[in-house]
Amino acid sequence: MRQQYSSYEECVSFFQQAQKEYPNLFFVESIGKTHEERDIIAVSITNNVQEHHKKPALFYTGTIHAREWIGVELSLAFAKYIIEQAKYNPELNAILDKTTLYMVPCANPDGFEYSRNHFAFWRKNRRRNKDGSFGVDLNRNFEVGFSKNSNMTSNVYSGPHPFSEPETRALRDFVLGHKNITIALDYHSQGNVFFPAHNFIHEDAIDAIDLNLLASNMAEEIRKESGREYGVHMGKPPTKLISGSGREFYYSQGILSLVVEVGTRNISDYQENMSENIAENIPALIYALSEVNNYQKDNLPRVEAFQPLLITSREVELSWEYDDNDFIYFEIYRSTKSKGYAQVSNRIGVTKSKTFLDKNLQPATNYYYFIRAIDKKSGLKSPFAQKIGLRTNPASDMFSKILYPVPSKIGYVGEKTKKNSEHFGYNSMFVGISEGRGECFGVCGFSLQTIPQHAIITSAKISFYPMNRVAVQVESYGEWRVGQMDGKSIKQIDDFQSIKDAKMLSYIDRPTGSAQLSQGIWRTYQFARQELDVLQEALKQREAYFRMEGPSSLPLNRASQMMQWDIGYGPFSGGLTFRPKLDISYTLEDAKVELLSSEEYTVTKEDVIDAKLSVGYDRNGEKQFGYMEFDLSHLPHKEDTTISVAYIDIEVHKIASLKNIRFHIEMVLPFKEKNYENIKAREVIERIGYDVSVSELKNSTVHRFVFDSYAIKEILKCASTLSKAVFVISASSEIPFTKSQVVEFIDEKRLKRPSLVMQYIKKHQVPPKPVKNLRYSISKGMIKLEWDKSDDISHKGVIVVKNPFKIPSTPYDGQKLYGGGDNYTFDNFGSKDVHKYYAVFSYDDVPNFSKPAVLEYNGRS
Repeated sequence: MRQQYSSYEECVSFFQQAQKEYPNLFFVESIGKTHEERDIIAVSITNNVQEHHKKPALFYTGTIHAREWIGVELSLAFAKYIIEQAKYNPELNAILDKTTLYMVPCANPDGFEYSRNHFAFWRKNRRRNKDGSFGVDLNRNFEVGFSKNSNMTSNVYSGPHPFSEPETRALRDFVLGHKNITIALDYHSQGNVFFPAHNFIHEDAIDAIDLNLLASNMAEEIRKESGREYGVHMGKPPTKLISGSGREFYYSQGILSLVVEVGTRNISDYQENMSENIAENIPALIYALSEVNNYQKDNLPRVEAFQPLLITSREVELSWEYDDNDFIYFEIYRSTKSKGYAQVSNRIGVTKSKTFLDKNLQPATNYYYFIRAIDKKSGLKSPFAQKIGLRTNPASDMFSKILYPVPSKIGYVGEKTKKNSEHFGYNSMFVGISEGRGECFGVCGFSLQTIPQHAIITSAKISFYPMNRVAVQVESYGEWRVGQMDGKSIKQIDDFQSIKDAKMLSYIDRPTGSAQLSQGIWRTYQFARQELDVLQEALKQREAYFRMEGPSSLPLNRASQMMQWDIGYGPFSGGLTFRPKLDISYTLEDAKVELLSSEEYTVTKEDVIDAKLSVGYDRNGEKQFGYMEFDLSHLPHKEDTTISVAYIDIEVHKIASLKNIRFHIEMVLPFKEKNYENIKAREVIERIGYDVSVSELKNSTVHRFVFDSYAIKEILKCASTLSKAVFVISASSEIPFTKSQVVEFIDEKRLKRPSLVMQYIKKHQVPPKPVKNLRYSISKGMIKLEWDKSDDISHKGVIVVKNPFKIPSTPYDGQKLYGGGDNYTFDNFGSKDVHKYYAVFSYDDVPNFSKPAVLEYNGRS
């Protein structure tokens, strides 16, 4: 297998030969010497390479860890791709005309050769340490976040001091000498994940949005190439952050910096895995190269004040601010993932306006919006504005609820682990198989007590947060699926055999293949109709239990195929935000009210006739109208009523008309006096249902006119403001008449009057009031937020959100800190030195959300 990989000498020779053959495209230089006197080469690639320093640049580094050979192989493959494609590819040449690629194919030549020729899994360089051991972990030897380590035999020994090693000094000096670098990519293995640079203060920096989108867009390029889904994970607390890495040093110089972890092994089967890993990463590199121009220091400014003006169940209106400029327009992108990408495939708008209406959305669904400005003259694009996170409202007759497991019902059980009970509410959820743990299942139990027992579930999805996939060590092997267990069949929730033998009622959605386990990006399983029926049955037991399972066996010579999922609790978790969640939408059984018309009139040119609905044409060919009124004053719970279905049933009493007349019902605004002139000049709110012909009336004595959604909203308005609803029945015909043509819609004794039927549910329409007296203090070294409990009768709880850049516009527009019924919370990992906004949203049982109570925290001086 090793013979298929290139040596360092072969790598250097290739680039030197490329410089000879393509002197206008390649420039190779030595930027330093290693302990064993090898040259550390840097390669400049761009059209008219003598001008490389005048163009914004991408800085590529590879194989800083000796055993991670992908860096060398990918640099060679990418260079070969450029050589070939530059001969005819206009898009690539357009990039190379304006952009420089700097590559250090191997940042650790001594260690790489030692790995190739002696100890394959050697990691460090070949410095001889004081104690006689060898090596410094070069990716712990940079100055930003440097942490001294006295254990020289450790694989992560950081060296005696920052930049003690010639390799890291060479990288430092190169970067400091090339101020044109705007993006840096450091290639490693393993994990199939992007790690954006971190600022070490556990608060997003202003360019965190650009780091995440650069990573997500590169990940999407990989997915399009091979179907493999790379994760994006910034390493939020309490995950231990890497100290002294090149990534953070480059980032400290104002460079967008990512680590790219490729593949599932350090040295993989070249033909089966490595060749595919290389091929899928080339489009990602091309994308990154295309973005370097957009992050020059003097480029376009970001869009500001990006926020939603309106959120309904189906539409969102967005607005933003930007200086007026005839050459500037905007691109807007929508994703259902917080770490979504922004590409042509999810671009929803291109506009010069500073507002945008997004339509055709799904109710009770989380959406995330991204925007950037583009100069049509230069083609340059701004960095991205801070994203908007929001959730559309439930449909008019729907409720939505997001449920979380309690600590005692979330964990994993292992075949070989002896303390399974201690995993629950404490350890991560390990699912799959390994030599040490054996087969492992994830277990997740949800209480359904907050959902009415008679609710009708209309949709549901369950989501899990994958926090680490390093132990998934086999490409394209196994799948992870989630199923609902019969709670009655579980003898003991923390017993492996009991969970393994539990009766499975259904499996939810498609399983997730190992190539789709994207670290740091929520994995969601959507319930189909049959699976919803199973969940519906669980309402009777008031709880639901789920099992996540992975592969149950290992291929030859492999030790692990185990995925680690966050449970939201315990010292290994990223916090409550990352608990599994069960997102349920439901409705309630309709109540029905039937109102008979309170007034009916026939209005002709000559007269107004009470208690009669004779509609059509009189003997002179003039129209005569029917007028009917319904008293809505007794409609129950007008302020908290949602009408799901409304219709008018009207019975035909007598027909004296030809076939070519059609009849219409309109909801109209009331008029002061019922006369012919007023009814002809009526102001129509909306037509109800479809027109009907005389033939249709003859076929059925009772005809139904069904309200559309707009008409339903309007009748609710009528109930609130007028306490009545007025309708006009009119006729239309293509030919004139010389004799009477009428249909009678009511009998003489008014026994069979028109009826207005409404099916409704009780549902709050008005959000609860915001909480009051939001305040903070420093307690136990953390920022503590407190507020006065709401006295609003509809108040059920609060969601607390923070955002360092803007006032959160919705409960999803920032980092969620808390959700529940208490009147305090802590910002556990937040910096006390950084300016930020806190927002507390009160919610009811729909949920409707209040306007936020806002606290601006100015940081500790």
